[in-house]
This record gives sequence, C-alpha cells and structure tokens, in this order.
Amino acid sequence: MSDETPDMPEGTGDDYPDLHSKPEFSETRPIDQVVAWEADQSGQEPDEEILTEQPLPTDEPSPDVTWVRHRPLLGPIPRWGGVLAVVLFGAAVAFGGFRGWVDNQLRPSAPPGDEVELTILEGWSTNDVAVALGDSGVIDHPAMFRQWMRCPSGLQWLIDCPAGIEYSFQAGDYVLQEHLSFDDTVALLEEGPLPEEVVRITVPEGLTLNQMVNRVVRRMPTFDEAQMRAALASDRLIWEHYPGELPFLLVEGLLFPDTYQLDDATITDELGLLVRMHNQFLAVVEELDLEERSVELGLTPYDAVILASLIEEEALLDGDRAKISRVIHNRLNMGWTLGIDASTRYAVAKTAGEPLTAEDLDTKSMWNTRVVAGLPPTPIAAPGRSSLEAALAPADGSWLYYVRTDENDVVGAHTFAETADEFEDARRVCVEKDLGCG
Repeated sequence: MSDETPDMPEGTGDDYPDLHSKPEFSETRPIDQVVAWEADQSGQEPDEEILTEQPLPTDEPSPDVTWVRHRPLLGPIPRWGGVLAVVLFGAAVAFGGFRGWVDNQLRPSAPPGDEVELTILEGWSTNDVAVALGDSGVIDHPAMFRQWMRCPSGLQWLIDCPAGIEYSFQAGDYVLQEHLSFDDTVALLEEGPLPEEVVRITVPEGLTLNQMVNRVVRRMPTFDEAQMRAALASDRLIWEHYPGELPFLLVEGLLFPDTYQLDDATITDELGLLVRMHNQFLAVVEELDLEERSVELGLTPYDAVILASLIEEEALLDGDRAKISRVIHNRLNMGWTLGIDASTRYAVAKTAGEPLTAEDLDTKSMWNTRVVAGLPPTPIAAPGRSSLEAALAPADGSWLYYVRTDENDVVGAHTFAETADEFEDARRVCVEKDLGCG
C-alpha cells in the first residue's frame, strides 16, 4: 500500500466532511420528526408520498424492522405432556411407597410364634379387643386391624377387607398365637372361647417326639411322663406304610400336630391322646390322597412324610414350602446329598436355632444328610398339613440351593438359587444379616 496522500477532487474542501471526525448535529429532534427521502434524480425535492420516518442512531431497534418469531422445537402439547409425565411418575412412586407401607401393616412382621392366652371381658368393644390383641403380640398392627374390621368403603380396594361385617366376640378365655394374620385371628375368635369344663392342649407343627412329650406333660400335670413314653411303643400307633426293614419302631412324624380337647374321662389317658393324634394323621393323609400322589412322584408314602418333615423344619413361610420341596426333589433326582442342617441337628439331638459345630456337621449318622445321600430313615419332626401338601406338590423350578436372607425385607424368606455362585452370593447376605449362616 502507498504512503502518498490521494489527490482530492476539485471543489473539495469544506464540502467534503472529515470521515475521521465525529458528526455534529445542529439540533436534536425527536425520532418522529426526522425524515429521510429518496429521489430519482439529484436535486429533486421529495414527494410527500415517499417521505419516511428515519430514526436517529440509537441502541433501540428500529420500529420498521420486521421481526420473525421462530417456532419452538417442541410445541405446547409435548412440553405440557412432559410435565404431566413427570408429575404422574412422581405420583406413582409416592403411591408405590404408600402401598408398600400398607401391605407391611396388613401382614405379620414374623412367622406365627408362641401360644398366647387371651381373656376377653364382658362388655368389651371391638376396639378393646384390638388393643388387647396388640398388647399380647397376637396382632402386630392393631391400628390397621381396627381399620380392617371397620372396612370403610373407600379403603376396600386398598386393604382387601371383608365389607359389611359387624364383629362381636364372646367374652371368655382364648388360646391364640403370636404374629397371626387378621383373617386367622378373627377365625379363631369367632370359634368362641374355651369351654370351662374342657382342657385344651395344642401341639404345634415341627416338634420332635421328645419335644412333644415334654410339652404335653408340662401342660397336663395329670399325665405321667414315663407312661406316656412307654405308650409311644404301642402297636396302635403303627402305620401300614411304616418300613418293615427298620429294626425299630419310631412313630416320629406319625402323630398329627393339632389342638385337642380333653375332658374328665381323658385327662389321665396318655395312650388315648396319642391314638387320637395318630388317627388325625391318618385322616389328613387320606384327605390329601398322599398314598397315590407320592407314588406318582417316585416316593413311598412314608418317604413323602419324611420329606414333609424336612420342609416343616426348614420353611418359615408358607410361600417357601413348595420351593423348598422342589429343591429337595431336584437333589434327590440328581443323587446329591441334601445338606439340610435340620436333619443334622436331629442327628446330634440339638433343637432348632442351636449352632452346629464342625464336629456336628461331620457326624456319621443315617439322619445327617450332609454325609449320607438321600432321605433320612425316618421323619425328623411332626409335619403339618401345609408341609405334607408341599411334599406332594413341589413348585416348578430348577433350584438346587436355598438360604434364608429375609428377601425383600420379609422376615423368614429364603433366596433360591440354581448355581453354586448364586448360592454363595445369597449366603453372604445371610451372614451379613446374622440369620444363622455362620
């Protein structure tokens, strides 16, 4: 580029403005008084029609600028739909949490426990009964139990309660259990109180013969322990399917756990009570068609009772019984040892909950399913109806392992696994929760 100053055309001077100087205005007028015009030829005066208003330089946009509104990428319907979806999702999460809380209130927090003796006094309302049930531990959530009995029409869909029932319970003495469901509690109360002249004794599921004798004698001072143990060897307690090859008679599992009433004529008859318990076992076996159904599974009727006794000792929840049955059936079909701790405890004369030592686990015994394949030679406890049914109707599945983990925060629930790795993961959960896995 040249450093020389370009020649100015003739006539220049004051007529040419200095482009590097600031413009000067002789006066300041409002925007609406400043005009601009265009002419076809130089020097022509503007026509009135082509006068246009021209704003002075300013930071504000010119009023003659045409603005264009761009359409949003999403219209109002999708945007409001998104907001609605978020609101509905939040409501669903909140309702799910609330529904979970309600479900927890409706079900017992633990499996059925010890017997509870409850007295309903004359003049008690259903609220008084609910409070007493809660204080005694029969009902875990008495406030929800009251709502369940009232069953307001607006809550029927939520708490699954029977509508239109007015509950009225008779005054008197009752024998219930800890941690019962609402339905079971009402059913027992509606049976009415114990007759004053009758002695009622309950033998729960899962007791061994030794535990059964101790319980009955403790609750029936009129019974003699020695005579009762001698009565266990009676021929009147032999089942036709008892294996003839066994060199001993052991009626373990052949006395049905139930509630029995004794009157003045039977409160000193030890053998009479045992015969009634065996006859009840035979009645339940016939009702379940156990003989035919066990053969269909490749078991003898006696094997089915043995299997049911294992289920009774292992399961804490009814929902797990058929799954535990399936694990046992699968292991039997594969020729594996069952590895059931309850049988090992029976072999070393320990009760449920007692820890097992390494020596216990290696004990050489026909009842120790950790070292002997197949079923033990006899039942290890008295199975109830639910366990007998589960032995005959195992759930569908390929599980080979189970371990208690209180899965989904359900007390007593087991986790079922198909592989050793899955089982080991579940076993670690059992250990972390201190549920008896060592």
